[in-house]
Amino acid sequence: MTQSDSDVFSLPNEADAHDHDYHQLVVVLDGNTDFDIEGKGKQLHTGEGCILPSENSHAFAGLGENRIMVVNLPIPPQKGITDEEYEVVSRLFDQAAYFQLNPRLQILASALSGELQQYPNDMILARACGNTLLSAIRHQINNKDVRSRGNHLDIDKLDQFIELNLSRRVHIDQLANFCFLSVSQFHERFKDRTGMTPHQYLMRKRLERAQSLLAEGFPPIQVAEMCGFSSQSAMTNVFSQTLGITPLKYQKQFGNR
Repeated sequence: MTQSDSDVFSLPNEADAHDHDYHQLVVVLDGNTDFDIEGKGKQLHTGEGCILPSENSHAFAGLGENRIMVVNLPIPPQKGITDEEYEVVSRLFDQAAYFQLNPRLQILASALSGELQQYPNDMILARACGNTLLSAIRHQINNKDVRSRGNHLDIDKLDQFIELNLSRRVHIDQLANFCFLSVSQFHERFKDRTGMTPHQYLMRKRLERAQSLLAEGFPPIQVAEMCGFSSQSAMTNVFSQTLGITPLKYQKQFGNR
C-alpha cells in the first residue's frame, strides 16, 4: 500500500507500535480494537476512530475479529489533492484525537469500504474514497454545535445508530457517548423520554427486526445472527416471553404475507 492509498484490513491480535511521516485517519468498521496514541489508550468499537498526526507514535492491536479503514495523507501532498485542499484537510491533524462517527457517516464509511474491497487495485477510487471520508469527518468534528445534542435526546438519530449496528453487540456506553452523556445521565434521560431502559429498547428493536425477517422467510438461525441475538435459543426465549410464540411458529403463521 502506498502512502496516498485508502485501505481496508484487519488488525492482528498481537500488539504493534510505529510512527510515520504522514497523517493517518483510522475508522473501525467492525469489531473492537485497542489504540494508544502517545500514552493515551482507548478501546475503539464499531463506528469509532482516531486521528494520527504525522510522527505521533502509536500502538494498536485487534481484539478478535475486526475490520478497519485507513486513510493516509502524505506530506507533501501528491497529485491527488491540491495544495489548497491539503491546507484545509491537514488542519484536521493539528492534534491526535479519538472520535465517534454519526450514523450518516457510519453508513458512508461502510459504503466506501465496500467499494475499496470490491476494487482493491483502483488507485483513483482509493484516493477519492479517502478524500471523501476525510472531508466528511472534518465537517463533523469542526461542527461547533455537535455537542449541544447532550442537552436533549434526539431519538431519531439514536434510532439510526441502533439500526445500523443492530446485528452487532451494542454497548450502552456507546449510546451514551453518541449523545455526549455519561452512562447514568443517558440511562435516566432515556427512560424519562421513552418509558423504558436502553436495554429494553434495544431488545424491542431486535425483536421488531426479527419479526420482519422471519416474515420474509429467513431461517431462524440466520435471523438471530442478523438481529444481534447471542444465539437462536436466546432469540427463542425473547419471542416466547414477549409474544407467547416461538420464532418458527411465528414464521409459519405470518410468513410470506
